[in-house]
Amino acid sequence: MSRWPHWSVPVLHWIMALLIFGTFAIGQVMEDFPRSERGAIMGYHALLGLSVLVLFLPRIWAVLRRSPVAVGDDPRIVKMMARIAHGLLYLVMIAMPVTGLLAVMTSGRSFSVAGLFSLPDLGRIEWLHEGGEEIHEFFVPVLVTLVVLHVIAAFWHHFIRHDEVLARYVPWLRK
Repeated sequence: MSRWPHWSVPVLHWIMALLIFGTFAIGQVMEDFPRSERGAIMGYHALLGLSVLVLFLPRIWAVLRRSPVAVGDDPRIVKMMARIAHGLLYLVMIAMPVTGLLAVMTSGRSFSVAGLFSLPDLGRIEWLHEGGEEIHEFFVPVLVTLVVLHVIAAFWHHFIRHDEVLARYVPWLRK
C-alpha cells in the first residue's frame, strides 16, 4: 500500500481550492456592485461554483478509493476532528452551489452562466429564492472558517507534528 494518495486526489484538491477561492473572490467583488449590475460578474461566480459541484463527485470518488493514508499515531480526538472538519467541508462544497442554483433558478428570470449557457427559469418562487439566497450566504463564513482551520491543521501537521500529511498534497515537501 502506498503512503501517498493517488495523484488524482491532490490534483482535484488544488483545482477545487482554486475554484473555491475564485468563486469566493468574485462573490466578494460582486457585493460592491448595485444589485441591478451584478448579472455579468454573477455569471462567472456561478460558472466557478458549478465547476466545484461538477468536480465534487470525482473528488469524493478519488478520496474513497484511495489507500488509507491516515497518520496512525494521531490521537483519537484528532482523527475525529479531522473527519468532522472534512465532512463539513464536503457538505459546504455541495450546499453552496446547490443553494446558489436554487436561488437563481427560482428568481423568475433567465440566468446566463458567463455567456456559455443559461440556467432554466423555474419561475418566481419567492420562498425558495429567498431561502436559497439566505442559506447560500450563511455558508460563506462557515466556508471561510473551515478553510482557515484546514490550513492551520495542515501547518500543524507539518511544523508541529513533523509528519507527512501536508507533503501528500505539496510534492516538493516530500522526503
